[in-house]
Amino acid sequence: MAKCDICGKEVVLPYRCKYCGGTFCEEHRLPENHDCDGLDDYWNVPVNVKRRLSSTQPAKRSGFRIPNYGANNTVLIVCTVLFFISLIAPIEMVNLFALHPRIEVLLARPWQIITSMFLHVEFWHFFVNMFVLLFFGTELERRLGDRKYLEIFFAAGFAGNLGYIAYSYAVGNFAPALGASAAIFGVMGCLAIIAPEIRIIIFPIPIPIGIRTALLLFAAYDFWMMVASSMGVFYTNVANIAHLAGLAVGLYYGKRIGRRGRIRHGFFY
Repeated sequence: MAKCDICGKEVVLPYRCKYCGGTFCEEHRLPENHDCDGLDDYWNVPVNVKRRLSSTQPAKRSGFRIPNYGANNTVLIVCTVLFFISLIAPIEMVNLFALHPRIEVLLARPWQIITSMFLHVEFWHFFVNMFVLLFFGTELERRLGDRKYLEIFFAAGFAGNLGYIAYSYAVGNFAPALGASAAIFGVMGCLAIIAPEIRIIIFPIPIPIGIRTALLLFAAYDFWMMVASSMGVFYTNVANIAHLAGLAVGLYYGKRIGRRGRIRHGFFY
């Protein structure tokens, strides 16, 4: 048994790419399907050989398919549409689609565990989340593909919501929660493991720092804010526990997938 370098799937008879030496499952065995370092050499293979290689690709599956413009772009579009609707009817949107952590409300409106990930009613909350997701979500999808990206996004967002529900019952505060922050922390957490070479400039500090260092600072800040708020030192309207839960899921996925996407140049966000 061996694991695919792209998706982590365990396969009995793995495919070893002769151009980069990586190990892949059937879905990612072709060089163009795993961002092969030797892709230029592959495209120099005669056309009739490439046709024989492509003919062995598995048939496209029917059912749910990601639109051609990408999974992350789809998430951005959904969040943007809901934001503009919330400008017209903010109270109704929060009542229907935000996460209300009381169990009885969730049993009546179970969709809130998902829809809350896409809902924003304040401009800066929406702008910052979409700005961050535009860069980091696009990069994660480029490395892992749309399906794996969505898996991580939803798993991190779902974990963040579960964490917030548990925290609400622990402290007795049942304010509704909304936003893509937990899912975004999951995306960044996964990237921190598989692409530690990414560097970030945190405004207004003009010095680039590694993504792992940045996430450590964010996690420490969220933990302090959560503890201080629960102790009554001050009140914050940010679901810090959701950020931490989403980050934990992203780190888990990153460790499971392993370092991927050998980079030929640096990235700065």
